[in-house]
Amino acid sequence: MLSDLDRLMRERGLDALLVPMHEALHPSFRWITRGAKVTRGYAVKLAGRDPILVSYPMERDEAAATGLATRLIHDFGYDRIFKSAPNTIAGYAEFFDVVLRELGGSSSIAIVGSLPFPLYLGIAEGLEARGWRVWRGADDLVQLARKRKEPWEIAAIRSVGERTEQVVDRVREVLRGAAISGNHLIHDNRPLTLGDLKRLVSSEISRLGMLEDHDTILSQGRDAGIPHSRGDAAAVVRPSVPIVLDIFPADRESGYFFDLTRTFCVGPIPDQLGRLHADVLEAFELARREMHAGTLASSYQHLVCDFFEERGYATTRSNPATLEGYVHSLGHGVGLDVHEKPFFGLASTNLDEIEPGDVVTIEPGLYFPDRELGVRIEDTLVVNEEGRVETLCRSDRGLRP
Repeated sequence: MLSDLDRLMRERGLDALLVPMHEALHPSFRWITRGAKVTRGYAVKLAGRDPILVSYPMERDEAAATGLATRLIHDFGYDRIFKSAPNTIAGYAEFFDVVLRELGGSSSIAIVGSLPFPLYLGIAEGLEARGWRVWRGADDLVQLARKRKEPWEIAAIRSVGERTEQVVDRVREVLRGAAISGNHLIHDNRPLTLGDLKRLVSSEISRLGMLEDHDTILSQGRDAGIPHSRGDAAAVVRPSVPIVLDIFPADRESGYFFDLTRTFCVGPIPDQLGRLHADVLEAFELARREMHAGTLASSYQHLVCDFFEERGYATTRSNPATLEGYVHSLGHGVGLDVHEKPFFGLASTNLDEIEPGDVVTIEPGLYFPDRELGVRIEDTLVVNEEGRVETLCRSDRGLRP
């Protein structure tokens, strides 16, 4: 929330925040400028004041469409500065110094955004030579402020979720309608491949106004036992093996993500797979039931590790190098990045708390690649004003498509 950003700046003694954007749209720039459709620009946030967007003349109307106060680069002597600067880094350092002082900044600044690392270091040194204190802390202040979502952000994520469920429905339809023939499935009178399902997913994501930012995870058998294996598109879909569909599209306009995973099995369900799925579903329900605001996110990773370890499974807590059992953390925040705060990992430095307004995933899983077994169940959920979690997913979590 923008109000959180003001608090974070005050706590660090910062009077200005600069978010540059060059060509590639950075989530921090998208968030603070309300989705400005520009290819280059600079957002300046002064403590206690709304952001100001400094744009290039060709994109002045796009900048104004955000509803933010806007200025043009030439208001700050852009041409003179860069024509006389000995190099690009020196030019930016002088330009940002002029922008910040004219807009009301005085002494301290944090820079967040898409500046290349060497350029950022040089600009920071140039600003420090001009009397600025540049924040060198480990925290990304905008990422921290983005953690708790405004109601309109939650509505945007909910909208992506509704369409994501429609994509999953189409996959279910194909799997339910396929016939088993020996060791493979038949659809439209030919063997059904994972590539067929992937193309269906990609087509539906696009049709519904979303983007496939990364290749959707759609894997089976051994690949399902490796959590982020994308699967072999040429592989024929087989009966009685787990099929993991992990789908995380973003809305084409708003940029907000959703994240959902279901594990399916067509045909007879092997006893081992049924037991694994039942344990994963119980772990999911346990975490969902217990999670509430005012607690450390990592406490729920401990909770699920306790659950799995009591049933004899290895976890990353009992064996950090394990490739079998429960091999990842319980979840993560979702927003303009598919993975953002709060994080659930057990690092001693992770002090992320569950708070009202958080949008998080709960996604326990169990994996045994050598046995061609992998199960993951994932919902995206919101922490409501009462501090409890509510799922944004409607679909069944069972093994049957």
